[in-house]
Amino acid sequence: MSKTSIKEENKDIIDNDIIEKEKIEVIKKENSWKQYLWHIPLIAVILMLLLFSMRYFNYVMEVYSFESYKIILTTFVVWICEYLVVKGVTNRTKISLGIVVGVEVIYDIINYAVRTVRGSAITVSDIHAIKTALSVSKNVSLQYDNKLALGIAYALAIIAIIIIFKDKFVEKKSSYKFRITKVVIGFAVIIALSQTNIYNTFSLWDVNANYRVLGTPVTILRMLHNFNVKHPKGHNKAECENILKQYESKENVKLDEAEGDTDKPNIIVIVNESFCDYYNLYKDGYADPIEYITELSKQKNVISGVMYSSEYGGQTSNVEYEFLTQNSTKILPVGSYVFQQYISRPIKSSIVQTLKQQGYKTSAIHPWENFAYSRNKIYKYFGFDSIKFKDDMEGLEPNFNNDFFSDKSAYKELMKEIKSKKEGEKIFDYILTVQNHTGYTNPDPNQITYNDDVSKNVYMQLIHESAEALKEVVDELKKSDEKYILLFFGDHQPNLDGEDTKEERNIENYEIPFIIWANYDIEEQYNIETSTIFLQNYLLKAAGVQYSAMNNYMEELQKTYPVITKKFYKDTNGNIFKNEDTSSENYSKIEEYNKMDYYMIFDNNK
Repeated sequence: MSKTSIKEENKDIIDNDIIEKEKIEVIKKENSWKQYLWHIPLIAVILMLLLFSMRYFNYVMEVYSFESYKIILTTFVVWICEYLVVKGVTNRTKISLGIVVGVEVIYDIINYAVRTVRGSAITVSDIHAIKTALSVSKNVSLQYDNKLALGIAYALAIIAIIIIFKDKFVEKKSSYKFRITKVVIGFAVIIALSQTNIYNTFSLWDVNANYRVLGTPVTILRMLHNFNVKHPKGHNKAECENILKQYESKENVKLDEAEGDTDKPNIIVIVNESFCDYYNLYKDGYADPIEYITELSKQKNVISGVMYSSEYGGQTSNVEYEFLTQNSTKILPVGSYVFQQYISRPIKSSIVQTLKQQGYKTSAIHPWENFAYSRNKIYKYFGFDSIKFKDDMEGLEPNFNNDFFSDKSAYKELMKEIKSKKEGEKIFDYILTVQNHTGYTNPDPNQITYNDDVSKNVYMQLIHESAEALKEVVDELKKSDEKYILLFFGDHQPNLDGEDTKEERNIENYEIPFIIWANYDIEEQYNIETSTIFLQNYLLKAAGVQYSAMNNYMEELQKTYPVITKKFYKDTNGNIFKNEDTSSENYSKIEEYNKMDYYMIFDNNK
């Protein structure tokens, strides 16, 4: 065969190959467009099923209960943006869909569990408390119901669709440039959505309600919308400093001149986990489990009443912070954890510093993990001379219900501190208990039955033991020749009603009894109404020790507003206002306190 014939034959083969390749490309394109006819509807179905799943996890009766269609649209846009970001990273369609769905479903299940246990859903601040949550989760059992089952069922349906129709999804690979563009666009749109004004009509008063009405993605965007703490209107650092200087010049509260400074009392503060007067407050049960405390609150040398907490069902560290510093958490975003988010250096103004400056040896006792709410770091920032956590104590015993240590065994550590103090030394002992922590499942057969409901009965049995343990402390202090004054109060109520769907809780859900008792003569006061930020003033004044400038300022504020919490404030006439309500006659004092609050949290410790 001639060379010319071979060349012509080879040319024909090459031409045929080119034609075949062109035909294949045409077929591929045709098939690709046909595949999109499956691809797009399948993604739409997946997003719709994910919507159903999310709504059931968020505990709603009607799946289509969004405030408006713009919220549904925003939800879909967020998921699509998440898909773009993941697709840009993985360059895989089905994997990206699986990750987006998986993250949403896992988050919703965790949120379901958190809401069931503590009564309030996850906020963007909860990531700071993840170790604390894990440390107590072993004592909590998840309650299953139809909504949880339906949420999981829809999630499984999505997985089934991805598996069954795996060949119907378009797996088109993209260039690195296009992949980066997807990631940038996805993040940019999500950031833009977090800053939009569509959320202004949605209050974060009840985070649970937000999840029900807005869904998970939009609720998270709503929280991010105002996550940063803004300066209160008209805030001026120099102005706050001048206000404090004015109160420094006021005459401080001092001991009776006849007694002199050498007769200062020893001071004990007990913050009792989840303690409240459940029986008398809700009229629910067969007997008063804290009868001892009820009677003690009416005796001589006692100051007693109710303290309104800023928290319900959790976030103990915020209550600690409000008591120790007199700084309210009301100016902070919903769900904030002050200890983990806003404290990064020693705290200059607190009851710890006030008493240390007057010669008190200070100690903190907490019979639980040292990392919980970062207390191992934060208690040092408060300046406690001695700090003890569960690993530093011997003889701790679990309560009858779970692994949390009993008040009785924790108070033994307190009594060790008292007995080991040097002669003439004045002490301030601060103890935070754990016995009554949530997870009320195992009743004590050796106690009476207080309630037919298992959780309520176990809780009431626990607080009965709290009352009896306090009695032992009081009886011991009565025997002492030295002066002792003791403040006892709970941090917040437990979530016993299971009604996490409440739009707003009643004021009674934040009501906690408090008692200041002394083994020497003090002026009795009963039926007081106050809040956490004012408690230390009652204690320091009864103890007769000197006030700080901030104590003086708070005493003046209390004359107009005896109750100020994260949720509401109350004037001396008994009028109750939500914090966003500016209609109070003396609201300018609230505005001034907001400025002082910001100053004490963010400016004074720099």
